[in-house]
Amino acid sequence: MAETVSVTLRPADLADIPALRALGEAVVPPTYGPIDAAYAQRMLDEWWTPEVFAASLARNAHVLAELDGQVVAMANIGRLRASYRDFPHVTGDREVMWKLYVHPGHQGLGIGRRLLCEVEALVEGDELWLEVVDGNEQAFGFYRAHGFEVVERVEGDPWPDDVWMRKVLR
Repeated sequence: MAETVSVTLRPADLADIPALRALGEAVVPPTYGPIDAAYAQRMLDEWWTPEVFAASLARNAHVLAELDGQVVAMANIGRLRASYRDFPHVTGDREVMWKLYVHPGHQGLGIGRRLLCEVEALVEGDELWLEVVDGNEQAFGFYRAHGFEVVERVEGDPWPDDVWMRKVLR
């Protein structure tokens, strides 16, 4: 059983943007670099910028995990229809966990599980959705172990495919 550490969970705000960017710089290259290094850089350049975080903080709930005053993990949840991206293959709306990342030096300590529980408590409907990049086997394993199932695959050409997973909560 993984050791559980005592982290503080709290909502994120605009003052946390530098810490969120630093977390992205720590988690994105080792997570996505082995899958596709150009895609990893694209993620940092497009989805881990101060501007994107400012917009996301205005419309999505963000939960941070702090250990000894340092942000070591984050998760966020929002509605698909309020996203800054278009999803032409999706009809209707979804509550989506857009990010759940734990700093590589703090993985395996139960932090991701705690953040996932916090996000699930924020879901208003019956389902929680998320996207996983094809090839991210660590994420697939984590989400499957926590009740998520693969529902659809969206071709990412020239980038890796996105795989949508869903967990029925109620």
